[in-house]
Amino acid sequence: MERLTDLTVSGFTDILKSNAPAPGGGSVAALFGACGASLAVMTANLTVGKKKYADHWKNAEAAITVGDPLIQQFLKAVDDDTEAFNRLYEAMHLPKETDEEKAIRRAAMEDATKEAANMPFHTLTLCERTVCVLEQLADRINPNCVSDFGVGAAALVTAARGAWLNVCINLQSLSDEAFVADLYARAKAIFDDVTARAEALFLAVDEQCRPVCNQTEA
Repeated sequence: MERLTDLTVSGFTDILKSNAPAPGGGSVAALFGACGASLAVMTANLTVGKKKYADHWKNAEAAITVGDPLIQQFLKAVDDDTEAFNRLYEAMHLPKETDEEKAIRRAAMEDATKEAANMPFHTLTLCERTVCVLEQLADRINPNCVSDFGVGAAALVTAARGAWLNVCINLQSLSDEAFVADLYARAKAIFDDVTARAEALFLAVDEQCRPVCNQTEA
């Protein structure tokens, strides 16, 4: 089966806009994360080798070393999230005529839903690691690409928000209260932390990018 990440951009959006149950928001959240990490690495690459920013080369190289693997992990999550949903979809369509079949179906759905909740949680953890890369680069990159840096921060906020929503919607369906409480608490802590930090980075760039004519606005 062809991976989503092997599709063209238009091929991906064609599937996304269709009536197919997946890919959906979880895979898109992971894709936004990959874009955010890629833009972070881009700004580092545009800093390394430029003599004017030689003081920042070592820092930028370190960010690239951490950021490149994160991009690949986000891309893997694009497909993994859809595969997790597909397994849940299969469980939903198991036979349910007899009491035994119903019990098997309930157990399969519970397990598949836990996996479906864990996948966007994994995306959240990748966002947490990526915001550290962005913070490492803040104010230490080629200023000509500061807007790209800001878009990376904005993409990461969207990735975290999308992953958070997908964790929550799957937790709603579970009967394992201990699992729900634990994953919700961990996801909420990461979500709050990542969105606050990434939004702060975006707002700092927003201030830098505004034209001079708007600097005196109240």
